[in-house]
Amino acid sequence: MNITLKDIQDFSKKYNDNPINKVIENAITNNGLENTMLDEKIIAENQPVFNIELPVRVNKYDQKNSALCWIYAGINMIQFDVAENLNMDVENLTLSPVYISFFDRLEKASAIYEKIIRLEDASYEYINENRIIVNAPYTLGFFEFFRGLINKYGFVPDSVMPETKESINSNRANTIYCEKMMGDVVKLIKLKEENANMETLEKQIKIFLEENYMLLSKMLGEPVQKFTYEYIDKDGNFQRLENITPLEFKERFLKIDLNEFISIANMPRHNKEYGKVYKYTGNPSVEEYTFLNLPINELKTLAIKQLKDSMPVYVNLYRRQFRDTPSGVLDTRLYDYKNVLGVTPLTKEEGQNTNSIHFHHCMDICGVHIVDDKPVRWKVEDSFGNALKNKGYSIMNDNFFDKYVFAVIIHKKYLSQEQLEAWNQQPIEFSIYT
Repeated sequence: MNITLKDIQDFSKKYNDNPINKVIENAITNNGLENTMLDEKIIAENQPVFNIELPVRVNKYDQKNSALCWIYAGINMIQFDVAENLNMDVENLTLSPVYISFFDRLEKASAIYEKIIRLEDASYEYINENRIIVNAPYTLGFFEFFRGLINKYGFVPDSVMPETKESINSNRANTIYCEKMMGDVVKLIKLKEENANMETLEKQIKIFLEENYMLLSKMLGEPVQKFTYEYIDKDGNFQRLENITPLEFKERFLKIDLNEFISIANMPRHNKEYGKVYKYTGNPSVEEYTFLNLPINELKTLAIKQLKDSMPVYVNLYRRQFRDTPSGVLDTRLYDYKNVLGVTPLTKEEGQNTNSIHFHHCMDICGVHIVDDKPVRWKVEDSFGNALKNKGYSIMNDNFFDKYVFAVIIHKKYLSQEQLEAWNQQPIEFSIYT
């Protein structure tokens, strides 16, 4: 429909005929949306009290602008186990996210190069139409990516490979690395147009990966192959681990079997059935994202079982709405969009079907408050330090869990027999856009 100037005049008249609109306009333009719409009573209702609560770590990780929440959530999930097996106070143990991120970037490059050379049709039309390289260069990820990298490369203490300026504020480094990768993709496409054989293409990929290793090492620091780690244990004794590899460090001091954990999702999407297993074939990494789709109450039941067993719950969620950053409260009643702005929030199903509500952040559930056998609110550890929120934790009301939690990572031992049987189905492949 063509918008005319007469339409604009009519819109303006109707807007100004209601004096409340100007009152709201002045309030929002002077105070901002959140301050105008915030219901303080909802914050007061979400008290930081939980009757099931895991031990806390005072010094929280701060991912800053790294977009690596999925790595930090994984580290938060395993750090207590690693500290216990080192006989170390968890406050004195910090694991390196940069080490894991380095190999994530390298693996994503390798996966996209391999995908390009295996394509029968490597034309730009086909590649763009099928979104072959849309997500490839980015630092986003899932628990499965974290697990695959840990299994393959191990991990190291932060003192062995600390944060750098480019790992903390990674936009420029990511842009440069993405440009390098896309330049490599262009060269591979040209080689395929010239009918290069597979041996030639694979040799070229090896050259690209060597170049990528050098580029990443310059920006993030080169990952160690062996290291020495010294620390004071809980008993006050000096300990020295000498000439140990990252994989040996993982095998000796991580006793949790990450391979026994699976993604239990709640996706009430038009083409996703409950009780079915789906495999995401989009973003390349060392391991694919596979999940069992279940009703939301089953996710809660499984999460509570795991929390009662003193194990945090890695969670994928959407948190761009109904979040008050200073208090850390996540509650779908925080802001009155409907009465103030005339906007009715989408349901979870509507949001998923239009790709407007989607998983974009990872955290760890480390507590829950249960009243009359039902969860009321959840304690969630984030990865942005402890300057804001409730000492670095968010307080997630159960209504937020219903609408914006997409998946929880659960050990298979907590699943029912019916859920285990469902998990063993052949996965149905899908892309992020379907």
